[in-house]
This record gives sequence, C-alpha cells and structure tokens, in this order.
Amino acid sequence: MSELLQSPLFVLPLNVCAFLLGVAIYRRSGTALLHPIVGAGFLVAAVLWSLDISYSDYRNASGLLYALLGPAVVALAVPLKQNLAIIRRAGWPLAVTLAVGALLAPVVAIAIAFLFGAAEPVLLALSGKSITTPIALALAEKIHAAQSLTAGIVVFTGVVGAVFGPPLLERLNIRDHRIIGFALGINAHAVGTARSLEFSALCGAFAALAMGLCGALTALVLPLLVDALN
Repeated sequence: MSELLQSPLFVLPLNVCAFLLGVAIYRRSGTALLHPIVGAGFLVAAVLWSLDISYSDYRNASGLLYALLGPAVVALAVPLKQNLAIIRRAGWPLAVTLAVGALLAPVVAIAIAFLFGAAEPVLLALSGKSITTPIALALAEKIHAAQSLTAGIVVFTGVVGAVFGPPLLERLNIRDHRIIGFALGINAHAVGTARSLEFSALCGAFAALAMGLCGALTALVLPLLVDALN
C-alpha cells in the first residue's frame, strides 16, 4: 500500500485534483489570497502529511509534472511575441529595472536571513528565491543547495508576490500593465506571470520577459559569486 501512495498512480491524480479544486475555490471566492497554487498547495501538503509521504518520494512520483515545467515556461513566450513591438520601445528602462531588481531581490532576503542567524543552507536556498522553479532547482544542484528547501522558498515567494503585489502596486497608484507585469515577473516569477495574465496579455508579456531574463541573469551570475565566496 505504501508503494502505491508513493507512486505516480497516486501522486499525479492527487496533484490534478488538488489544483482543480483550488481553481474552483479561487473562482468562487474571488480573492487572491486563495490563489489556486495556495489552495492546491495546502491540500497536497495536508494529504502528504496525513499519509506520511516524504517530499523526496512525492517529487520522484511527480517527475512528469517537473518535466513539464520547462515547456510551460517556454509557452509564456506566446504573449511576449504578440507584444514584442511595445517591449522594444521600453528597452533601456526595462534593462535597468531588471539589473536592479534581479540583484536586490535575493540580496535583501539573504541579508535579512543572515542578520537573523540563518545557516548556510538557508542562505544558499534563498539565493534562488526570485527565479522560476526549473532554473532554481538546476542552480540549487550546481551550488549545492537543498532542492526541497529551494523549491519551497521559490513557491512561497511566488505566491506572496502574486497575492500581495497587485494590491500594493494599486495602492501606489501604479496601473500601467507594463510596470505591473514586469514587477511581478521579477519578484514572483511563474506564479506572478500567471497572475499577470489575468490582467491582460500585455501584462503577461512583460511578466514573462522579466521572469525569463531574471532567471537567465541569475543563472549566469550566481554560480560565479558562490565560487568566488568559497
């Protein structure tokens, strides 16, 4: 029985059912606090805890979904292509924003964690907090960070950014979908991009651009920094 619970025959339907239920709850409630990833995540976590299924077993059984993460991210290039002319006109402001945002997002988190006495594994995992999961997991393996902790931090960052980012930007009187999308793409990666697509294709395009470039920049720079510090 335990082998069945740790196999794709159980875990994959669990993921699908939890997500569909999360979507239904989200649409019925109409609040970003119950985003499908939040609801589905809690449901899956509750089942795993109640059945005593470890994260490593869960991840191994969810291999198909992890393999689909890459194509799902690439598919976000569709709204990017549709709005390419608008993106080109904002090239330099986007480049400056990307450089500053990609640097500050992990540095601030690592600095706060360091001041509170976080151990090195936590600091390494935090370094990938603002990049999408496929890139973050690949980087975690390269810099010898815990993949389970990295995945948890990435998802938590994305959910918090997607839930609280739009209301914060609205309170700051920022309603330009280009700015909203780019901010969510840098700070909340794939979850923020999915949230951006709820506003408009233009918002989603800028979020996808920010997410992709931020991930690429971090993938190039982070291993060099870690090697230099070691």
